[in-house]
Amino acid sequence: MADSSPLTAKPDSTAPSVAPSILTASVVKRKSWSREDLLPALSGLMLGLAFAPTNLVILAFIGLLPLLIYLDGPITVTRIVRASFIFPFVLYGFTLNWLAGMAGFSWLAVPGYLIIVFVYSCGFFVFTLPVVLLKKYLRLPFIATAPFAWVACERLRGYGDLAFPWSNLGCSLTRFPFLVQFADLVGVFGVSFWLIVLNVLVFEIFKGLRHGGRTRGYAIALGLVFGGVITYDAVRWFGGVGPAMGYKEIAVIQPNVAQKIKWDEHYSRQILDHVFTMNAAATKPSTDLVVWPETAIPYYVDEQRTFHLTEMGKLPGGKTPILTGLLTSSRDPVGTTHYFNAAALFNSQGEMQGRYKKTYLVPGSEGYPFRKLLGFTRAFFSIQDVSYGAMDPGHEFTVFQIPGAKFSVMICYESVYPQLTRGFRLAGANFIVNITNDAWFGHSFAPYQHADFLVLRAIENRTAIVRCGNTGISGFVDPLGRWQQKTAIFTETIISQRVPVTDRLTFYTRFGDLVVYVSYGALGLFLLMALKKKLSR
Repeated sequence: MADSSPLTAKPDSTAPSVAPSILTASVVKRKSWSREDLLPALSGLMLGLAFAPTNLVILAFIGLLPLLIYLDGPITVTRIVRASFIFPFVLYGFTLNWLAGMAGFSWLAVPGYLIIVFVYSCGFFVFTLPVVLLKKYLRLPFIATAPFAWVACERLRGYGDLAFPWSNLGCSLTRFPFLVQFADLVGVFGVSFWLIVLNVLVFEIFKGLRHGGRTRGYAIALGLVFGGVITYDAVRWFGGVGPAMGYKEIAVIQPNVAQKIKWDEHYSRQILDHVFTMNAAATKPSTDLVVWPETAIPYYVDEQRTFHLTEMGKLPGGKTPILTGLLTSSRDPVGTTHYFNAAALFNSQGEMQGRYKKTYLVPGSEGYPFRKLLGFTRAFFSIQDVSYGAMDPGHEFTVFQIPGAKFSVMICYESVYPQLTRGFRLAGANFIVNITNDAWFGHSFAPYQHADFLVLRAIENRTAIVRCGNTGISGFVDPLGRWQQKTAIFTETIISQRVPVTDRLTFYTRFGDLVVYVSYGALGLFLLMALKKKLSR
C-alpha cells in the first residue's frame, strides 16, 4: 500500500523534538509492508491471550506495548489505518472466534463473525485517531490521551443495532477477582482505564531505557497507580462488604439439553419430562427458589391467555417457587405478532407471579439489525427453523419477589451490560439471577468468557449472582466476585447454595460509569483545542 499522505510530527509522544522515536524510520514514505507492521498484530494477540480461557492475565498489563511502539513511529495515514485494522482484527478475531464455530447451526455464523470483527475494527479508529492526532497537534503524550480514547472506544461498541460489547479489556482480569475489587467505584470501564494507564507507563519506561531518557518519574507513577489500586483491593477483599440481610437457599438445575434437539418438536415432551424430574429432585423443604435455564420450556407461550406451569408437567408439593426461561408471543392492536425471550416466576402451584422480557437482544439471532430499513429481508433467514432476528426487546426493569428477598434476571448475553445490573439494583433487587443457554457455543472460548462477566457485575454492585445454564457454566458468585460453585460444561447436574441478600448500594451503583463521561469530555476538549490550534495557523 502506497504511503501517499505523510503527516509530519514529532516521533516522540513525550520528550523534546530532538529525542528519537523507538522506531526510527529513515524514510517516512514506505511503499511496502515491513516487520514493524507486525507490532499491532502482536499486541492484539497478547491482549487476546489475557482473556478466558487462556487467562494469561499478566499480558493485560503489558499487551499494548507493541501497538504503542508502532503508534509512536512516523505519523502517516497508512500507519494509522494499519494499526486501526490489524490490532482489533487480531484481538477480536481471536477472542470472538467462537462466533464462526457456530456455523454448524447456521451458515450465518461466519458472515456474522466477520461483520462483528469488521465493525470492531472500524470502531478502533476512535482510539487511534485521537491518540495520534493529539500527539501531532497538541504534543500530548499517550498518557494524557490513550486511557480516555480506549474507554470511549469500548463504550461506543455498546450502542446501536450492532451493539456487541463482549471483549472489554477490564474483563481480562476476572480470573483473579482480587485485582478488580475497585470496580465497585469505577465499573468495568474504569478497570479498562487503569489497565491502559499501566500499559502506557510501561511503554514510557521501556522507551526511556532504550534511549537513555527519563524513567524514574514513570516508574514512580507506575508504582503509585498500581499500588494505590491494589491497596484498595486488599482493604475490600480482606475487610469484606459488610453483613448480609439474610440468606436464601437457591437451587439450580442444569439439564444439559443438546442444541440440535432443543427445538425439535419430536423431543419436546422428553425435554420437559427431564426438566420436571430434575426440578422435583432439586426441591427440598429448605429451598427458597429453583432456577431453570433460558428457554427451558421449548414452546412459545401466548401472553393473551392465562398460562399455568402445570400444563407442561407435574410439580412437587411444598412452597418452593420456580424461575424459568421461556419464549412468549403477543399480538398488538393491528394484528402484528411480537416474540420475546422472557423469564417468568411461578409459585409452587404453577401460577405465574411475574415476567421479565429480555431488554438487550443478541444482534442477528434475536434482534434484526436495522429492521426498519432491512426488515423485508428477514424472511430469507432462519436458525434451526427459528426466524432470524424475530425477537422484540422488553423495556422494564422487572423485580421479582419471594418471601424475604427481591431479585431480577439477566437473560443470556445481557450479563455483558453493566448498566442493566446496576438498574436492577437501583430498582430494589437483593440478588441477581442469570439464565442462559450456552449450548450454541460448544466447547469454544465463549462459555468461559460469558460466565466471567458475572465476576465484574457482582463486584460493581456488591451483589450475589446465581447463574443457571442449560449446558453450563452454572454456579454462584458472591459479592466479592468469587465463584462459590461452578459446574463443568455439557454435564447434567443440580447444585444448591445459600445466597446472601443485600441492599447496600456501591458508589458505582449510585453514580454509574462516570469514567465514561469523563473520557468523552476529555477527548472532546482535547479535540476542540487541536482544531482551534489548526484553524489559527
